[in-house]
Amino acid sequence: MQRHSSRRQFLGGVAAGAAGLIAGCSSSQSNSDEGFTVALARDPTREKWDVFNGINPYYTHVFEPLVGVTDDMETEPLLATEWRTVDETTWDFSLREDVTFHNGDQLTADAVVRSFDRVFEQWSWVPGWIGVEPDGVTAVDDYTVRFQTAEPFPAFPGTISHNYFGIQHPDTTDKPVGTGPFQVAHVEEEQAVTLAPYDEYRDGTPNPPTLTFKWIKDPNTRVLSLQEGAIDVAQKTPKSKASSLAEAAETAIETQLAPEAGFVAVNLYKSPTTDEQLRKALNWAVDQNQLVESVLNGIGEPARGPISSVIPWAIHDDLPTYGPDKDRARELVAESEYDGETLSILINSENTDDRTIAQILSGWLEDINVDSEIRQVDPASFYDKFTSGESHLTLVGFGSNSAACDYLIRAMFHSKGSDNRKLHKQNGTGIYNPGPEIDRLIEKGYRAETMAEKRDYYGEVQRRVVDTGAIIPLYYNEYVFGRQSNVSGIDAHPIDNMVDWSDLARSN
Repeated sequence: MQRHSSRRQFLGGVAAGAAGLIAGCSSSQSNSDEGFTVALARDPTREKWDVFNGINPYYTHVFEPLVGVTDDMETEPLLATEWRTVDETTWDFSLREDVTFHNGDQLTADAVVRSFDRVFEQWSWVPGWIGVEPDGVTAVDDYTVRFQTAEPFPAFPGTISHNYFGIQHPDTTDKPVGTGPFQVAHVEEEQAVTLAPYDEYRDGTPNPPTLTFKWIKDPNTRVLSLQEGAIDVAQKTPKSKASSLAEAAETAIETQLAPEAGFVAVNLYKSPTTDEQLRKALNWAVDQNQLVESVLNGIGEPARGPISSVIPWAIHDDLPTYGPDKDRARELVAESEYDGETLSILINSENTDDRTIAQILSGWLEDINVDSEIRQVDPASFYDKFTSGESHLTLVGFGSNSAACDYLIRAMFHSKGSDNRKLHKQNGTGIYNPGPEIDRLIEKGYRAETMAEKRDYYGEVQRRVVDTGAIIPLYYNEYVFGRQSNVSGIDAHPIDNMVDWSDLARSN
């Protein structure tokens, strides 16, 4: 079976016999004259990315931010060689002096400032997210950029490691111009972006002669295209298809545990889930191990809390567990104020596994004498319905695309969310926020100077969330790439849009 797991062994029988990056391939690897095609679940030419001249900054490695992210979810230098605090709210970033844009122009501090200006102009919520106002980015000299945060924020460098902050050339052209290992060769609107290696890239020229990111929205169609040999790699492969791809001679899979948790957000402000006894009963009814094995095909990790175990300040191992114990759950239901009401379970139609998870969850609730109904909505309206508090239970997948994952805990549990807007429209609170003490803990963690301090403050929030049944933990996500069995060189990363494609090759 062809499979590689970057962080952990494949759960269950799917993993049997897997060994090495290319199991069973003994022929030598070589660069092919042919290019490679990677099928994406999102359109890489979406119009909302006009700030990047129309292409999606995710996945393509056309743009690079100042700060990188290691495999351990820590910050590392990328376009910036180092950074330092001038005072509590002032950061100076020193730029590499060997970086050129794809048109040959030198990377300078002015280009970085203008790139951030574009992002501020595009998205009004960015200042609240990164803690910097639009006039807070300036050039000190040709190779030093200064950021002024609105308040002390030690995690700031990790926050701007996000792909939103990939640096663009200051001049608007027909073609996106960045500093990454790949440059744009051709854009086919609402279909594909084709890239070519940037020969002057500072770390050497990437292997693939061309790299095409093609939009195939339907997950089953992505898998079929892989099986038919029409594409080389399929991103966001459904976990239900992973076994068949791993066991076939022509295909294989790559998996990677991600900084994303799947859980049920319980509405604390809508009866009857205002009752803590009932919320705890729901937790006692759930079997996370069975869920991972049966629904997720053994791909993922049973969750204990709302924060993925790969995030450095997660306290997964220190969190309490509930069961499963259906008898205990039924006792708590009987002791609660629950009176036969039907609990609504909200799911996003875009998430392929959520319907099955919701059906299993509904069955478990029936076993403990709790009625429920599933409400599936389209992606465009899901977030509004979730934050307006219409449902009792909502299946949520929440993860990070940067080294600083602080916004996860702020968005979920701070009364004003991650960008200083009221998240829960009914009462101006976060998903879970029983009082000002949660805000104080989050704000202390937000300003913590060390990881140990951050883990203490954020850990207490996680513990309270679990103790009061404010969420029902389900799984920590492990994403899946399907690939042709003769394709190697996919350098997986916990953040799936930071996968490195530079070493893609085919077997002879």
